[in-house]
Amino acid sequence: MQQIIFPFTGNSLIMALVILVHVFFAFVATGGLALAFASEWIGCRKDSAFHDRFALGYVKFLSSMMKLNGVLGVTIVVLLIGLFPVFTTRLYNIFFWPLMLEVTIFMVMMASSIAYRLNWETTKNKGLHIAIGGLAAASAAAAALVINAAWSFMLTPGTYFSDPGLLKAVFNPAMPASSIHLLLPCVLNAAMFSYIYAFFKLRKAEAADAAYYSWMADYCGTIFAIGILLQPLSGLSFLFTLKSVDPAIFTKIVSGSVSRFFWPMAGLATAAVTASVIYLLSRKKQRAALLVGGLAALTAFSFGGYTRERARKPFLIYGHMYMTGALVTAAAQPATAAQKVKAEPVKTAPVKPAAKAAPVKTPTVLMSREQALEKYSCLVCHSYKGEGGTFGPALDQHLLHHSKEELKNYLKNPPENMPPFEGTEQELDAFVNALKQD
Repeated sequence: MQQIIFPFTGNSLIMALVILVHVFFAFVATGGLALAFASEWIGCRKDSAFHDRFALGYVKFLSSMMKLNGVLGVTIVVLLIGLFPVFTTRLYNIFFWPLMLEVTIFMVMMASSIAYRLNWETTKNKGLHIAIGGLAAASAAAAALVINAAWSFMLTPGTYFSDPGLLKAVFNPAMPASSIHLLLPCVLNAAMFSYIYAFFKLRKAEAADAAYYSWMADYCGTIFAIGILLQPLSGLSFLFTLKSVDPAIFTKIVSGSVSRFFWPMAGLATAAVTASVIYLLSRKKQRAALLVGGLAALTAFSFGGYTRERARKPFLIYGHMYMTGALVTAAAQPATAAQKVKAEPVKTAPVKPAAKAAPVKTPTVLMSREQALEKYSCLVCHSYKGEGGTFGPALDQHLLHHSKEELKNYLKNPPENMPPFEGTEQELDAFVNALKQD
């Protein structure tokens, strides 16, 4: 079956865009449920109508937004199966039971959030209603942590492949730091979303609602500003965890090929922190400054997610599976098999000298250039004649201006973002001949 390749964008960029949009809304949903639950509880304790109104409004908004995010979640599953079938099969096999648990938790979250929303104005037991909200918020956080375990495993699989075990996959080296770095932005993004909403509603609000939207801007702005100040700390913790696990990943991020995404993210984060400090020191009067900080934080969020994804390349599972689906150890397997065959000689009848035939050369079947690029999954990352991926440079000029020997050396010793050719020397010759044919 021919591999599916998205034109112009490539598979990797399509996946990154869909995942980033889904993750943002998932963060808002997870953090929003936590904010709604906490706000209702505070409102009950303080008899605050504003807290209760805010909680109800957020839950109503989330009930609509979750439908969109559910569609995005299904889209991600379909894209993974269609675009990266080998990787998806392996990842699902490793995380089968955690993912089944995640589905169960997700169903609990959906049921409890629906009950939380529908019973808000009819319940007579406020304590029970708050408990249902707490269950919805806890389920959303738990579901996010299970997905994060698989996500962090892709970057830091640890010792799983040398000593397989489910707990080693789930509790991989980066999982604890990654989880903190995940949960904090959930609350941060939910508060930011509410702050931006209140900021613009306040500008046109009638007198009856002005006090509420002013309170909402201060309430969410404070949570948002404090979250921005804490987020770089969790980010540094995650970054130095990566350094302790594999210094090569750390170097790649801060001074290697991924640094061009990392440092703009760091600059945007600095701008967001500065805006938060200005807002807090002005006693919440500089609302426009925090709005600018929020936009900087949102852009930094996108850069950060893309930086994390690029840090894995050319691997889907770092150090073990390339973007093409090929395993890093695949080239060693034929040699091992050959050794086993050699260890067990097969007795054959002696051949008479007169019967010995002259060696016959096996004719080399030359593939077309397109067949060669498809066979070795080059178009997952590169484009040729306008088709294929965008992760690597277009191949048209490379194939035109480089000799066969240069291509062979390049394939044997590629740059850090490209997997090496893992076939035999004869296969490499056939591949390069196909690429350089007229």
